[in-house]
Formats: sequence, structure tokens, C-alpha cells
Amino acid sequence: MNISDIIEIFILAAILFIPLGYALRSRVPRWKNQLAARFFKPRYLTPITINMVNKHRQRAAQAEASPATGKSKTSL
Repeated sequence: MNISDIIEIFILAAILFIPLGYALRSRVPRWKNQLAARFFKPRYLTPITINMVNKHRQRAAQAEASPATGKSKTSL
């Protein structure tokens, strides 16, 4: 394999992949997101349980019943 063969392969790959990459640059992120949403588990979402709903309802009821003190009832 000569240096001219290597240069020819390099030019052929550039002629093939540069237009292909330019054409697909706007489509690939959409495909990637759709694929990830379909097959991978969401990382930062937690499932809502009945226990969480009941706690939220209790906090909301306490907030309505207590007088306004200017202090936040949420914990950090």
C-alpha cells in the first residue's frame, strides 16, 4: 500500500462523509432523543407514589389552615 493509496482513501472518505454529516446533523439529535426516550429509563424522574401524594395533600391543608407568618415551610 503506497502513500498515494492512503491519500486516495482519505479523499474518498472525505467526499463521502462530509456531505453525509452535513445532511444528517439536524436529524441525528432527534433520532437520538427518540431512541433514548424509547429504550432507556429516565434518570432524574422518580415515580409518584400514593404516599407522596398524601404528604403533599397534608402539607397543602396545613398551609391553608395556618396563619401567614412570612416563613417558608419547605425544607432545603
